[in-house]
Amino acid sequence: MRSTSKKPVTQSPREVQLERGMGLSAYARRQTRIVCTEGEVEISETIMWVGAQPLRITRRLQAGDACCVEESGWLILRANQANTRLQLETPAPAAAMILLAQWGNWLSSHLHLHKGTAQAH
Repeated sequence: MRSTSKKPVTQSPREVQLERGMGLSAYARRQTRIVCTEGEVEISETIMWVGAQPLRITRRLQAGDACCVEESGWLILRANQANTRLQLETPAPAAAMILLAQWGNWLSSHLHLHKGTAQAH
């Protein structure tokens, strides 16, 4: 995770509220931005495995702080204050993935192949 002021293009943020001492495990995609909007949260991220043991880094965010997940994986979010609020801003799908999905839809709508039918050329 790294601190960042640059805000990537994201989908609608997911709001999370935690009470003091509460924890939440969440899967975060690469480039997910975590913003602490109220309270204080401790974020623990597994960055690699050394043998059978996870190597974790832990970061604290206070209201107004943000960080960005560098690699996809599971996070542990734990509130250090009552009424801790977070926003998880997942990056929008890459343009290439959107284009690929649109191309696949166009192909399937224009080829008119029946299910189970293969045509060789």
